[in-house]
Amino acid sequence: MENWQSIKENMEAAGCTANEISEAGRFWNAGAGEGLISCLRACRCSRIEELHKKQRQLDLIDGLIWKMKKESGGKLQ
Repeated sequence: MENWQSIKENMEAAGCTANEISEAGRFWNAGAGEGLISCLRACRCSRIEELHKKQRQLDLIDGLIWKMKKESGGKLQ
């Protein structure tokens, strides 16, 4: 099994919050592997939600680009 320092560094690199890392540390220190896995899954879900939010933002920008190109009658590339 990974050591706590490695898990913590990976969580930081993955963008987990200080609170998420702290909670994971409590599970690690208690030897509660199932709790740690649950915590990591929750962190993953949070990152997925952030990804989806960014995708929606990109979709809006793409829509604006498309609309501007269409309204220009082909003058804008």
